[in-house]
Amino acid sequence: MYLVYNSDIINQQTFNLLPDNRAFQYGDGLFETIRYESGRLWFWTDHLDRLTKGMATLQLSVPAARLDQLHEQTLDLIARNGLNSQPARIKIQVWRRPGGLYTPTSNGSEWLITAQPGQPFAITGKSHIGIYDGVRLSKSVVSEFKTLNALPYVLAGLHRQAHKLDDVILLSTDGSAAECVASNLFWFRNGTLVTPSLQTGCVNGIARRQLLRAFPDAQEGLFPPPLTEPIDVLFAANVMGIQVFNGQFDSIQMAQIQRIFTD
Repeated sequence: MYLVYNSDIINQQTFNLLPDNRAFQYGDGLFETIRYESGRLWFWTDHLDRLTKGMATLQLSVPAARLDQLHEQTLDLIARNGLNSQPARIKIQVWRRPGGLYTPTSNGSEWLITAQPGQPFAITGKSHIGIYDGVRLSKSVVSEFKTLNALPYVLAGLHRQAHKLDDVILLSTDGSAAECVASNLFWFRNGTLVTPSLQTGCVNGIARRQLLRAFPDAQEGLFPPPLTEPIDVLFAANVMGIQVFNGQFDSIQMAQIQRIFTD
């Protein structure tokens, strides 16, 4: 398999990073995970928007020429890895160039693009969801983005594994439901879409953006975990798929969701 590192296409077996790499040393960077399916990069504009806004927040330079080439480079990498005719999982990582300790000496950025075989977008049923309360999330200037510091989600994933759960709900500092390990959290109540506010510290997910556009009457706010209250359906969603934990979508909701993520 090949990858793209700073615009150079190299074999992943020869790729290496030096010890002064700031992604390794400080988690000083961001990433996007993108679905490639049916011959296209899904929700590309939203991914690029979140990435560039995240880079601006971290004060990482964003070379215009590189952004202009990014879509083409990613499609070329997919072709080189023989993934044109199947679903693929694309990851774009950006971090600051070496220099300095906590305070960097450069705002220049380095880029890595990888493309691996993936699975088709699917809606699946899951039955076991719990609560993870070991690390609580809080709103910050970087909480909306996917940063290279993912320790709350790593620990939540270990908790999920240890307790044989399908997923867990992470909480905000005030105890409100925030999100799941790798997905935003949603439920329909009396036909209205409900989801935790970004004030909980949850990621501003790409699937979340699509659902809020498709259901303009959706409610965002601070809510307790919806595990005992009466709701129509509880589910988690990211660009790779939807996991339904209880209840079921009605025919109109299902048609709208399929139109968003599979048409």
